[in-house]
Amino acid sequence: MTDTCLFELLDCAAPITTTGVLVLDENSATNLPSPVPGLHIISNRYDIYHQAQGLGWPATFSDFDFSSIAAGSIQHALYRISKEKRVVEHVLQQLWARLECSGCLTIAGFKNEGIKTFARRMSEAWQCDFTLSRGKHHLHLYRFVKTAEPLSMLNTADYETLVPVTQWQGMSLWSKPGIFAWDRLDDGSCFLLDQLPLALAGRETPRRGLDLGCGSGLLSLALLHAGCSEIMATDNNAAALLATRHNLQCNASEQHWQVKPGDIAQGIRFSADLLLCNPPFHQGFAVENTLTGSFLKAAHSLLAPRGQALFVVNSFIPLEKLAAPVFTGVNLMADNRRFKVVQLVR
Repeated sequence: MTDTCLFELLDCAAPITTTGVLVLDENSATNLPSPVPGLHIISNRYDIYHQAQGLGWPATFSDFDFSSIAAGSIQHALYRISKEKRVVEHVLQQLWARLECSGCLTIAGFKNEGIKTFARRMSEAWQCDFTLSRGKHHLHLYRFVKTAEPLSMLNTADYETLVPVTQWQGMSLWSKPGIFAWDRLDDGSCFLLDQLPLALAGRETPRRGLDLGCGSGLLSLALLHAGCSEIMATDNNAAALLATRHNLQCNASEQHWQVKPGDIAQGIRFSADLLLCNPPFHQGFAVENTLTGSFLKAAHSLLAPRGQALFVVNSFIPLEKLAAPVFTGVNLMADNRRFKVVQLVR
């Protein structure tokens, strides 16, 4: 989401004179405005939470956990819709339940993101009308006023629960909505794992392993399988941290491990012998070309001398070119024209 989109959402809901909640996720602006009196930010993204705190916003970092807010206790709720349907349904249902009667819920999104469908479903389920405002670049802003408790619920039953997805090397992998590729083994990560035995051949068993951008924690399990006795996993997404923590609790009975939030590992102190990474190249709904470079810089700072990192990225991303000025060794291990795996040595 651009800064303009966030400002239009705030303008549409103004004035806010009492209690309100602003829900922000990966689509939200990276440059937040100054705090708005009466608004509390809830975000599942650690970078947004950290930035909000620095600006003086009251803010909470969670997997969209609204349990600390009493039902019927807020007057305003603002939300720029997320990419994943289950996330949107969960957030909308939670916000609506916490609005007081006569309270307002304002949602924003672009025309091609399905916001019109969500608005129609909300109106039907909650028996309420809405007003529509249009912003720049086909931005739609829907404003709902709560006149009664909802007659029915949106489908949110499966959002909060971690579920077993599959097994990998005899270890159970649990996940949940709100995480990329949450209901399957991600093809890119699997392609990286296919190359891992070759990368480890002829080297000492790695003692310290780091999963940079851990998602559900599949690569953390791979670090266990590789023999790491100490593991660090980090991600920007609160749901990913919950899933990875659970997977390590279930499978790492003897190893020392930590799961920490971080914006591309910002604030993480670690010296890894082996680092595994399947970095995103999307930020919200848009492709973000600077993400890969940021992950490379983080990997270099987190690797021990002569430690190695394995990255899997889409084949069109020029990872080798970006890594060459930073790493001592850059080796293209495999490329199937969809993904490529690159070995980096500090």
